[in-house]
Amino acid sequence: MKSGRYSIATYIILGLALIGVASMASQLIIPIVVFGVIFLLLKYPPNKWGKRKTTTTRFGKGKERRTRDATFRVINGNKGNSDEPPKYH
Repeated sequence: MKSGRYSIATYIILGLALIGVASMASQLIIPIVVFGVIFLLLKYPPNKWGKRKTTTTRFGKGKERRTRDATFRVINGNKGNSDEPPKYH
């Protein structure tokens, strides 16, 4: 008569396998942590952590800073005024 689903030998083999895995857990903890961190970085990239929502105006654009147009001035030179050769050749 079987009292359980599995035989006693199956429970013994599973128990020994668990003991073996538990003894190697100290050696496997660093690779597990490294792969876990890599997985989390792939799933939740760091650029999403620092992003903040910007306030938008009613036209759909963010706050824009208005700058003044630069006033351009013409500086008169003396390029065509003399017949002398240039100083530096």
